[in-house]
Amino acid sequence: METNEARRIEATNAERYAMSGQYGWEFSPDAPNLLERWTVLPFNQRGDKRMAFGALSGTYNGLQFSVFDYHRRPTVTSVHTRWTNKKVNELDTISIDTVWVITLPAPMPNFQIVSSIETAWDVDQYPEPATADRKFNRWYKLIDTDPNVAIGVLTPQVAATMRSSKLHNWSLVGAELVYVENPTFGRTKPDAVLLTLGHLGLLVSQLPFHLGGGQPAAPAPQQPQYPQQPHPPQNPGYQQQYPPPPQYGQPPYPPQQPGYPQPHYPQPQYPQPGYPPQGYPQPGPYGPPPGYPPRGY
Repeated sequence: METNEARRIEATNAERYAMSGQYGWEFSPDAPNLLERWTVLPFNQRGDKRMAFGALSGTYNGLQFSVFDYHRRPTVTSVHTRWTNKKVNELDTISIDTVWVITLPAPMPNFQIVSSIETAWDVDQYPEPATADRKFNRWYKLIDTDPNVAIGVLTPQVAATMRSSKLHNWSLVGAELVYVENPTFGRTKPDAVLLTLGHLGLLVSQLPFHLGGGQPAAPAPQQPQYPQQPHPPQNPGYQQQYPPPPQYGQPPYPPQQPGYPQPHYPQPQYPQPGYPPQGYPQPGPYGPPPGYPPRGY
């Protein structure tokens, strides 16, 4: 592997490793299990020296995703001397694409669209989509896609998002969206990884999931959460008993159990003041005079 190519892989792995620690994502410098998982572009293109490196996986804005760089050598050019026709060198053409994979809330029918001006892939023989926007149709090619499915997927909202976010090469494979981008200059840096994840989240929100036979379940409304006050644990089947309100003038005694004789508690004795108090007239034959407090009040 050439020095510049090795440095690029090393720099990408270092940046993705730092992102994994910042966002709590999983990171792998080498992910060979991703090379045979999909059969859409660019994985079905010719080439050797295939590698998947700088792999991240996690959740971003509520979407589960994976992102990695896909390395392959599509062509090898041999250089020969002019006079002896002896091979003296080989020139490798290396292609490195960045792939984003988004987990969808519901499966979708197979769909694949690519830019018609993509130089890395030979797509001239494939048909254009047949939407109502003829200018849009000229920009793209459909790969192994039912034209009727394409019309259903490429709604005006989806087409507008593709143009505004520059999402040109993507596929629907079951419950996954696979998006691929070839960075024109340099490599895909962390800010570009996040920016594309945001654009793909908008695209996913506009997909017509009813085409796959079901609509994703709408999230339940969130109820406001309040801090819970701690309570003592309750035994299963136990119904909490609350004591009856106290009777004023009587001491609080424990409740009686059925089948047991009622205990006798002596009544408390309090000193009784002599009546009538000094300074008040003697009561008449029919009780105290008006305004005088009754006994025991």
